[in-house]
Amino acid sequence: MPTPPCCRTLLARSPSAEVARCSCGHIHLSLGPMTIRMDEGTLHAMWLTLGDALRALSPAAETVPEAATTGGWKQ
Repeated sequence: MPTPPCCRTLLARSPSAEVARCSCGHIHLSLGPMTIRMDEGTLHAMWLTLGDALRALSPAAETVPEAATTGGWKQ
């Protein structure tokens, strides 16, 4: 009995990337002509790593408002 073909569901799309979930459980991240297949945990870890990189690149990374660091409300 042949295995049914995988079916992808689009999760997100932008001009430079696309993310889809496959019926077999994998996540497909497409960047231009390249597609990276991973599990959901790897996608989450990659998201955290990219966030760290963006914060490190941000010129405002060293000047975080006090309310954001303490969690308190200031007027």
